[in-house]
Amino acid sequence: MEGSQHLAVERSDALPRNAILAFLHRYRVVFIAFCASRLALLTVGLMTQVFIEPFSTHVSPLRLTDSAALRPWGQWDSGWYMRLASHGYATHPEPDGQVNWVFFPFYPMLSAGIAKVTHLPIFTAMLGLSNLSFLGALILAHRFAREMFDARTADVTVALLCTVPGSYIFSSAYTESLFLLALTACLVLLHAKKWLAAGACAAVAVLTRNLGLGLILSFAVAVTPGLWTLGRDVLERQPSSGHRLVREIVRVGGGLALPVLALAGFCLFLYHRTGDPLAFVTAQKAWGRTFEFPLLRPLAPIIAGELPDGDVVSFAAAWLSMVLVAALAFMRRWSLLVLALFLTLVPMASGLTSYARYCLVVLPLFLAAGRLLAPRPTATLATLIVFATLNGFLMVAWTLCMWITA
Repeated sequence: MEGSQHLAVERSDALPRNAILAFLHRYRVVFIAFCASRLALLTVGLMTQVFIEPFSTHVSPLRLTDSAALRPWGQWDSGWYMRLASHGYATHPEPDGQVNWVFFPFYPMLSAGIAKVTHLPIFTAMLGLSNLSFLGALILAHRFAREMFDARTADVTVALLCTVPGSYIFSSAYTESLFLLALTACLVLLHAKKWLAAGACAAVAVLTRNLGLGLILSFAVAVTPGLWTLGRDVLERQPSSGHRLVREIVRVGGGLALPVLALAGFCLFLYHRTGDPLAFVTAQKAWGRTFEFPLLRPLAPIIAGELPDGDVVSFAAAWLSMVLVAALAFMRRWSLLVLALFLTLVPMASGLTSYARYCLVVLPLFLAAGRLLAPRPTATLATLIVFATLNGFLMVAWTLCMWITA
């Protein structure tokens, strides 16, 4: 009797251990790609500070920490997020007209909460949140790509996300990693038809970046077939179909309401704070952003025959994005296509500046690239080598706070 009890205890202890080992094995590519890419970028950042920065005219004006290992991850808008986390939203613009109303609250507020609970400096909490969010997003992206395509596509997609030029942003004090996590979680839950949970993730995405509203389009594409089938059953007067349709509409409506209410809540706060519920849009003028037909943006440098140095990477990213959007259309991946169109065309309409960073969170584009490269190992290896090399050079520029990385 005692022997059987002892054996049962050993088996119960082995179950969690086996589950962890199975999880690590299943997502081994994720962990390898994440650790290798982050370590490589950290090495580049440290070497830049030692061997290049002392002799460069480009020196970052931000110094959010004294740690050489952490300092490269806080550039450009990191200062805005730090001030938001520390002091909240301003009541008046800066002398140059810029104001933190354009930045959405979830990332800095969550970072401030983590810092308060853990007693870490806010900047350290931000970097911890960014890296954990990126790792979680990679795991979910791998799972989603495997469900939508196959394991090879999932591996390549994750590798691309880790090596794409500009991927250092996912480990920096920026919102991209948290937004990517919320977006990917929403897509996974939509695929599983868990509408309310998907709506909650879409709400988090909206409160992280306004482009989270694009998930409403994916929501609509995901729910339409089921509602159509239930509606047809009602017309054919099948038993209990009416009750099932009502229940589904309630679930779908609840899920869709969450991101809309999240944005409405932020607009209400801005109205109370600034008198303008759309301050996050109108304040963009201080950054010199204007809106026009998005496809004119990548064509304008060709027509004019000149391209500002700071927009070179974004120009290439814009054209590559359009190629991958076309690939999604040929693949007939409609739910991914509508989301990709929203997440590429809306930022592109405001100009090429920073587009190379904005497109990093467009998971459907990486899925399309992963799908195209998966059957072609030589092309995959060549792409990853080129991406990683360019990413290393851009990490140097990022550490020096050069305009090309803005």
